Amino acid sequence: MINNKIILISLIFLISCASNGTERRPSRPRNFISQEELKEMASAQTASDVIVYARPAWLQSRGLTISVFLNGVQMGNLEQLDSIPSVSLQELKFLSASEAAMLYGTGAGMGGAIDIKTK
Repeated sequence: MINNKIILISLIFLISCASNGTERRPSRPRNFISQEELKEMASAQTASDVIVYARPAWLQSRGLTISVFLNGVQMGNLEQLDSIPSVSLQELKFLSASEAAMLYGTGAGMGGAIDIKTK
């Protein structure tokens, strides 16, 4: 009787530990695109393509202007993303309006900012 209980408990334990067969990828930060992630997007031509593919929510401004910064220099608005080749990108980060104001001043990105670092 005790052997049956041990076998049953062991079986339940093994079943609960078994994989369901699907591979889980580590979750990616919502506000950051790393060099490793950029390497996975070989078909992207511009920074805009990268963001549309990887983080489309960054482009939803809710009526407020999103600023684009390239290596710490304000480039303008979202239209500037089309002029930045994806092969030059090192990392991209979305900054909230308060983060953008802390880094670049109060006039920087009332709708947030996309901070781009290049190689």
